[in-house]
Amino acid sequence: MEAYGSSGIAALGDPTRRAIFESLARRPKAVGELAAELPVSRPAVSQHLRVLKDAGLVTDRADGTRRIYQIRQQGVQAIHGYLDQMWGQAMAAFQAEAEQTGEVMASQAASTEVFEPVRYAVTVPLPADRAFALFTQGYNSWWPGHHIGTAEMAEAVLEPRVGGRYYERGVDGSECEWGQVLACDPPRRIVVAWQITAVEGAWAYDPDPSHASEFEVNFREQPDGSTRVELEHRNIGRHGQGAPGIHQGVGGPGGWPGILENYAKVAAAA
Repeated sequence: MEAYGSSGIAALGDPTRRAIFESLARRPKAVGELAAELPVSRPAVSQHLRVLKDAGLVTDRADGTRRIYQIRQQGVQAIHGYLDQMWGQAMAAFQAEAEQTGEVMASQAASTEVFEPVRYAVTVPLPADRAFALFTQGYNSWWPGHHIGTAEMAEAVLEPRVGGRYYERGVDGSECEWGQVLACDPPRRIVVAWQITAVEGAWAYDPDPSHASEFEVNFREQPDGSTRVELEHRNIGRHGQGAPGIHQGVGGPGGWPGILENYAKVAAAA
């Protein structure tokens, strides 16, 4: 049945055969009658009828010296069955594509989910220039030791210049990038790209800068000579699947709140 259905579809791909088939669908006819309706010769009509007959779409019977051609119902049913099958397969493929697209859209929606910036501030008993220098050049003196490299960390480095590196150096001399400095205006402000992501609890460097969040630190000197250090870590949704882990990590007690409190303690002892 499927073979007849597919061959029937192929046979009807020719416009002249379609016209013959449609004419026979109205009533049975001889070759001469069909030729009279169409701009083709009797031999050409006979050839087309032979193709339609081989495809199982028409049958013929003797009527005196003529042969009368008519639609073969089994052939039509085969086409119906074939088209139903093709339609079912097409709908199944469409559904699978729609489901996959839905999953992609859900993933994209998750990657663009809005995460509130993480904000924290401390006041340190240092003028702005010294507070800035401690935060940048003295970064390793107050950083709590969090690292993502395979080796134990020997040093955390933040270079206070536009394009400056933000990275760790391992005890074995290896280096692991964390990000880079996007803006630097000593001693007032520094903005750093955070290219560390967290997926399924694993923290790792992401080399694609379009996936990076960023943190900005402003140093506001107070009338009494102290400095209020205000940090904002924003655009966390750029991390895509890693965004929830990053947001939870940098906003939790072991993240910026705890890290800046440690910075303040080191500043107080400076």
